[in-house]
Amino acid sequence: FIFYFLPFANLGTTINHYQLIAVIVESASRKIVSFGYGLNFLLIKMRTLTGLIKNNHIFLDFIKSENNYAVQLNRDIVFISRKLFIGKTAFQNACWKCGTDQGSSNLFCEKCNALQHPKEKHNLFKVLKIEEDFKIDEADLKNKFRKMQTMIHPDKFSNRGSTELSISEEYSSLLNKAYSVLQTPLKRAEHLLELKGEQVGESDKIDDPEFLLEMMSLNEEVEEAGNNKQLLKKLFDKNKSVINELEKEIQENFISNNIENTKKNVIKLKYFMSIHNRINKILRELGVTD
Repeated sequence: FIFYFLPFANLGTTINHYQLIAVIVESASRKIVSFGYGLNFLLIKMRTLTGLIKNNHIFLDFIKSENNYAVQLNRDIVFISRKLFIGKTAFQNACWKCGTDQGSSNLFCEKCNALQHPKEKHNLFKVLKIEEDFKIDEADLKNKFRKMQTMIHPDKFSNRGSTELSISEEYSSLLNKAYSVLQTPLKRAEHLLELKGEQVGESDKIDDPEFLLEMMSLNEEVEEAGNNKQLLKKLFDKNKSVINELEKEIQENFISNNIENTKKNVIKLKYFMSIHNRINKILRELGVTD
C-alpha cells in the first residue's frame, strides 16, 4: 500500500502546527514463481516510515522527495503486477501434475501423460475443435465428439487417482453439453449469438400479425389431422421444408453479420421447430419413424 503526502496550497512556505502521520507499512515480501519461465524470485521490500511530524518547520523539498519515492515505488509495483499476470497465464498452460508447459489444445501432458483441465469452457466450438460457423459438417462433429469422449471417458481414469478422475468427469460432461448444443441448428444458432454478445430469451416473440396467424393455422392443421398418418406426414414434410429455408437464411445472416435479422429468424425457427417436434411426437406414437 502506498500513501501519498497531501498536496499543499502554499508550496513555497513551511508548514506549522500540522501533523502528518506516516502509516507504518509492514515489511512485505512476495514471491513470484517462475511458472516455467525460469524467473527468479522477486522480493518487494517496502520501507517503513514512522514518526510524528509536528510543530516544527517542514520544508517542501522533504515532502517532494518522499512523494517522488512513493511514485517510483508505485511504478515498480505496476511493473511487477504485469509480471505476475504473465506468470499466471503461463501457469494456466502448465500441467497440473508435473508443471510442464502445455500447448493450448493438449488433452494430455506431453511429459507425464496426465489428463489436463479443459482449456475452454465457454466456446463450445473450441471444446470440440470445430470451425465456429452456423453451417457445420455434422458427420465431422459426431466423429470428433466420439473420439474425444472415448479418450477421456471416466471409466479409463478410475485407477489414475481422484484428480484425473474428477477432470475426466468434468471434461466428459462438457463434451456432452457441446455436442448436444452444436448438433442442433437452433441451439447452435443461439450459441453463436451468445458468443457475439446477443441472446434470444424465452420472452422474445414475433410481433408480426401475419406470421402469428400462419402459426395458428399450422397448429390447427395438426390438430385436425388427428391420427391420420398420411396428413401428418404431409404436414411434417411441409414444415421441414420451411425449416430448411430458415436455416439457409440464418446462415446468410451470420455471414453478413446481420444480427437483427439473425435474431428474428432464430425466433421464427423456434416456432417452426415447436410444430416439428409436435408432429414428430405424434408420428412416433403412431409407429412412424421415417
